[in-house]
Amino acid sequence: MGNSRVGTIAAGRARAGGLRAVAIALMACVAVGFMATAFAQVQGRIVGTLQRHDPKQHRIVLSQDARTGSELGQGAPINLYYDEAKAAADRATRPKLQPGDRLLLNTVTTGNRIEATSVRRLPDTTPGQGWGQYLHGTIGEIVPRTGVLLIDQDQSRIRNRIGFDAQTQVFALDGSPMRFDQLKAGDEVDLAFRMQGRLRTATRIVLLPPPGG
Repeated sequence: MGNSRVGTIAAGRARAGGLRAVAIALMACVAVGFMATAFAQVQGRIVGTLQRHDPKQHRIVLSQDARTGSELGQGAPINLYYDEAKAAADRATRPKLQPGDRLLLNTVTTGNRIEATSVRRLPDTTPGQGWGQYLHGTIGEIVPRTGVLLIDQDQSRIRNRIGFDAQTQVFALDGSPMRFDQLKAGDEVDLAFRMQGRLRTATRIVLLPPPGG
């Protein structure tokens, strides 16, 4: 009886120890999973206006569009870093970037660090274009009768009323011209505009391909 009881207690302790070991292992797996998630690389893309380029720090400083009341402006600058070896390989075929250029950058984000994996100057870049005269977003509606585009601004999703006229030019990402009637609701676009009275009127519109396209 005594040996049987001792054996039962020992077996119970062994089972409890085994359960604790399993629980600890599970907790370790969960912790590793959280760490992996925290440092996972997230692919994306960013559109904005180049403020400056810091070659020594391998950094591009970009301003994205921001909404300030009823007006458009530039948001706080963001830093994007890049691999110098990859950038050097692309430099021969890429136009030299200048402050004020409108850029599309494919990115990889790890933690708080954003790295640009590719950069393209958009064909709506307009020399001397003032801040607050670009808009990146999705076409919500085209109203040909009144010559108006309704653009849902990227990130804020605020709907903007943008006019268009016979002088409005449309381009594909590679700079090739398109017809205005090739645009449709749901298209992601970037555009430069001018003020015509109180209405913002598009001067150049760039159709952006779907992410990853």
